[in-house]
Amino acid sequence: MRRLPKYLCCLLVLAMSNVAAQTWEPVTGADNLSALFSNTVMTATLKDGVVATATYNSDGTGELKAWGDTFARSWEVKGDDQVCLNIDDQVRCFGVEKDSSGSNQYRAQNLETGETVVFDVNKSEIAVFANPDNDAGGASQPSAEEIAQKLANPNAPMASLTFRLQHRIFDGDLPDASQTGAALVFQPSFPFSLENGDVVFFRPAIPIQFSAPSPDPGGMGFSSESGLGDIAFDVAYGRTTKTGMLYAGGVIVSLPTATNDALGTDRFTMGPEFMIGKLTKKWVIGAFPSHQWDVGGSGDKDINLTTIQLFGTVLPGGGWNYGTSPIITFDHVGDQWTVPLNFTLGKTVIWNGRPWKMSAEINYYVEKSDTFGPEWFIGINVAPVVENVLASWFK
Repeated sequence: MRRLPKYLCCLLVLAMSNVAAQTWEPVTGADNLSALFSNTVMTATLKDGVVATATYNSDGTGELKAWGDTFARSWEVKGDDQVCLNIDDQVRCFGVEKDSSGSNQYRAQNLETGETVVFDVNKSEIAVFANPDNDAGGASQPSAEEIAQKLANPNAPMASLTFRLQHRIFDGDLPDASQTGAALVFQPSFPFSLENGDVVFFRPAIPIQFSAPSPDPGGMGFSSESGLGDIAFDVAYGRTTKTGMLYAGGVIVSLPTATNDALGTDRFTMGPEFMIGKLTKKWVIGAFPSHQWDVGGSGDKDINLTTIQLFGTVLPGGGWNYGTSPIITFDHVGDQWTVPLNFTLGKTVIWNGRPWKMSAEINYYVEKSDTFGPEWFIGINVAPVVENVLASWFK
């Protein structure tokens, strides 16, 4: 008779005294351990309203679904007393014991760290409470390194809310051109996963200027302006192939939402964008060019702007990443290039059950307007991974 799938519930031991009061006996034998994990489903509550589901098949394969993405898993029995899980090429082996009183309770001990986990084997699904600060991940939790790899992909189906705190240092030939400016850009990403694995993105960018230097009309000084800038957004279709090739194409739009003439153009702009790149577990490279023209609005400034964002990121492990992501522009109206040298450093961590990607970047502009333009740009970026509320509306 074919054995029914089991549901495996893993509960972290919060009170070790309760565990100590029980009597445990080792589960040995490859067949017994294999039967325990074959065709098993694990569920874990990562955060309020966010549930991860892992499926482990009898052939040693498996997958974990969490935060809108899918993570590969595999498992095997080693010897006659260990079950080993492969989590992002890191093998974690466990010894398993059973409650000798006859209940459905088991416990597994990580043979490397000594961490003990108690679980129940039942035929109905039971909620699992995951370790809320577990960067290493687990059978039913993605690791910080796995999240970092996914977020390095511009086509990742994970939703995030990116806050970019930016500080710029300006210089030029104008009198008193040594100026500074500060801004916060809120840039959420809402991907919509399709049945074929491709993704449609909606990514707005909302700039809030704290202090933006603006040349006085007479050209004899500067004033500092603050307020909302022009809001931009893009809608794009992205695909990641099985070989790691990245493709995307879409449209980028800018709206004249600035609260001050010095903070915007009073023009609607629109144009195409596309992306091509290559992704592996240890690095990602690519280019993301776009172009915008003015298509309306009350402003009298002509806009004909090409933007090229190059990106190259190395993932050394442990959730770390470093690389470069310069944003190069060419203003066809003013015949002016703006070219920075860029370096970024970041780390992905899991706090209170939620992944966070934090990074810092520094830019030095080797090409800019001689009259007035940015010389240095320093940024700090914080991006929590969130539930994709917009995508849930269309399910």
